[in-house]
Amino acid sequence: MQVKLIVFDGECHICDSFVQFILNKDKENQFLFISLQSEAGEFIRRKYRVPDDIDSVLLIDGEKIFIKSDAALQVAKYISSPWRMLTAGKFIPYFIRDTLYDFVARNRHKWFEKKQSCRLPTAQERKQFAETIEDLEKKKPSE
Repeated sequence: MQVKLIVFDGECHICDSFVQFILNKDKENQFLFISLQSEAGEFIRRKYRVPDDIDSVLLIDGEKIFIKSDAALQVAKYISSPWRMLTAGKFIPYFIRDTLYDFVARNRHKWFEKKQSCRLPTAQERKQFAETIEDLEKKKPSE
C-alpha cells in the first residue's frame, strides 16, 4: 500500500479537525500528515512546486497532487463508508466547489482564529506525522 501525504495548515482549526477526523476513520494508517509550517512541509512545497499562496489542504498520492476541494474529496475515497459517499461531490463542478472552499479558507482565521495548540497525538498517531525531512524519508517509502 502506498502512503498518501496530507499537507495541512497547522494553525487552522478546520484543518486540525480534518486531520483528527481522518485519524479516527483511517483504520489502515494509509496517510502521513505534514504541517505546512514544518520543515517537511517546506520540503514538499519545493519538491512539488506548490505556490506560496496555496495554504489549503494538499493530498499527494504518488505523483498526483490534489488541492482544495479535490484533496478533501480524494481523501474521502480512501476512508470507510459512509464517508466514502462524499466522493459524489466530484459531480459538482470544481470551480463551484473551490469557490466555496476559498470563501471558507479566506475567513477561517477570522471565524476561528489561529490555533495556539493542538491535541497531542497518541504514540500510535505520532507515527503518522512527519515534521522534518528525516521523518519524511523514514516514514514514507521511496517512490
